[in-house]
Amino acid sequence: MPRAFALSFALAALTSAAATAAPPVATPAEPTPEQQAVAETDRSTLRDFESRRRLAAGHPNELYRLYGAEAAGQGRWRDAAAQFRIAARYADKYSQHRLSLIYWHGLGQPADRARAYAWADLAAERRYPQFLLLREKMWLELSEAERERALREGRALYDEFGDAAAKPRFERALARARGQVTGSRTGATVDRVQVGASLGGASPFDGGDAIDLRPMYAQWRLDPRRYWAVEDAIWQNGSVEVGAPQPLNGPPQP
Repeated sequence: MPRAFALSFALAALTSAAATAAPPVATPAEPTPEQQAVAETDRSTLRDFESRRRLAAGHPNELYRLYGAEAAGQGRWRDAAAQFRIAARYADKYSQHRLSLIYWHGLGQPADRARAYAWADLAAERRYPQFLLLREKMWLELSEAERERALREGRALYDEFGDAAAKPRFERALARARGQVTGSRTGATVDRVQVGASLGGASPFDGGDAIDLRPMYAQWRLDPRRYWAVEDAIWQNGSVEVGAPQPLNGPPQP
């Protein structure tokens, strides 16, 4: 047998033996319900959380969304649902979306797919693409009985949490916040005022441990029409983190 042929034959035999002896590749584990409902932004440093809390002080939708995210990041799902529900009353579509995931996966309470869809439908009211996609994925997995109940429950949710009721509620809260801005009790502009807050340094005047709170008084944030226009632009462009749509576990119920 020629030497080159003998070497090729030996190498082929060794390769075949190695392939046969190789352990099987483990298939990735299915994500847990918690992994499918949590977002990266649920976990933040104390400094970041405090900065965001202060900036959200005049906007109850942002404030209670933040509290809900904090609770979710700590695995306190019942508390998370309660906080997201408050934010949802102020027309916060992201919080309505998070409630849909909590009910779908049964986090902190028994799973309720019909109610989850009702919240997902509400979150998609403004036709933000990410929320529309999730809503349609949920609908395909519902049984006929679940669909009927989802539609019934959805009507009640719209009465309280739909934009027609929730946006005026937000605007009333924002009007109260406008009357309390630094330098004015009537909502005068504060664009040229330096606003800061200590984050717990040695002194409240320690600039090395403070944040600039001027962004919370940006004029677009104090004007409901402009505020919602910015929200719509952000969500329509898909430049905020929702998390990629996850496979929804479980076959449709009979």
